Amino acid sequence: MEVIRASGKLLPTRCYFVYIALMNEKIENLVVGMIDTNCWIYPFQKEGQPGSCIIIDPGDNAPIIISRLKELDLVPAYILLSHGHFDHLAALPDLLEAFKGGVFSSHPMPKTGIHRLDSQYMGEKYQIAHRESVIAGGGDPAYIEGLLKPLPAPDLLLEEADMIGPLRVLHVPGHSAGSAAFYDEDRKILFSGDTLFQGTWGRTDLPGGGEEEIFKSLRRLLAMEADITVFPGHGPATSIENEKGLLS
Repeated sequence: MEVIRASGKLLPTRCYFVYIALMNEKIENLVVGMIDTNCWIYPFQKEGQPGSCIIIDPGDNAPIIISRLKELDLVPAYILLSHGHFDHLAALPDLLEAFKGGVFSSHPMPKTGIHRLDSQYMGEKYQIAHRESVIAGGGDPAYIEGLLKPLPAPDLLLEEADMIGPLRVLHVPGHSAGSAAFYDEDRKILFSGDTLFQGTWGRTDLPGGGEEEIFKSLRRLLAMEADITVFPGHGPATSIENEKGLLS
């Protein structure tokens, strides 16, 4: 795997491309928002929609994400959320707006997906769930009210083993009740959200989280094939092999 730094005035300084060896495919990472969330752009071939991609965790900075998509000539067919916390979905309303008369208005609206057990972070009661989460984390709920625009209900309520394009949904609760990872078995690529990071794992003290649950989820992920590349919700990429001893 080769990592190449990107440049450009609209790009965050930590933006980089990840090239998957032997596949001539590139996965792009934009580090967005105040908590340095990894927003992943994953190209794939969707029938009838050339230049398709999946966006995973559009945490903030929608203009940066949209600009990069235009530069890459990619259009999202799906926008997937590894869980419902604000730092993983704040850019979603503006991304969708770009399909309603903006730069992507000639393209079909992408389908949004989140695990069923985190669906309260979207839709009519999204503010209640986000306020509770921020208060539990010791934050100021007024920050959330100023940051988040109205969030539509998801198009897809994800469940274990669902297939979204090339990605299979893995339910990995513990950071939140509906935390999900997305696994491409053919390419041996895992988007782990905030369940598994390089050398550590996500916090468990927010609503719906729990240590017992996340340790069970970690044991499941760490039992997967060693050569799987892991792209987490925060921090650098890693591999299952590198994290095998995490719970030792």
